[in-house]
Amino acid sequence: MSLKSSLTPIVAGWVWISACEFGINSYWLQGEWEDYFGALGVDYPGEPMQLLVWAGWALLYALCLRMLLVRFGGLFAGLISWFMVFGLMFVALGNINLMTQDFLTLIVPATLAEAVSAALVMNVFVALNRSRARARAKAKEQAKAAKKAGTPVAA
Repeated sequence: MSLKSSLTPIVAGWVWISACEFGINSYWLQGEWEDYFGALGVDYPGEPMQLLVWAGWALLYALCLRMLLVRFGGLFAGLISWFMVFGLMFVALGNINLMTQDFLTLIVPATLAEAVSAALVMNVFVALNRSRARARAKAKEQAKAAKKAGTPVAA
């Protein structure tokens, strides 16, 4: 497998996760997050350096999701990753009772949709790479067989 084909699903996942995170946290639920962080006594992360940390988080998440895709299909990899990343976070945050029930009813399904859709997007690129690799291998076999038989190879 070439470097380009192995990085494509990771980059696609990174872009998808980053877009979902931005849409959910900086657009749709920004007010709720500001209230939540305000209750903790800190500002909502929005500085460029903090955004770089979130971009790094999204890349690490995409890398871990890619590893899960090796073993599990898209749906199960998405569900497992959601439980590991978001589900356990909500258990920990819920333990300090600062998240309202209304906020949880919005954020839990949103993050579940994000995790599963990211896994499915990445799985599409993995499948495309596998298909291209099989096509290249088949073409090589046909060329080798044609060369052995002494007939020209059709393009």
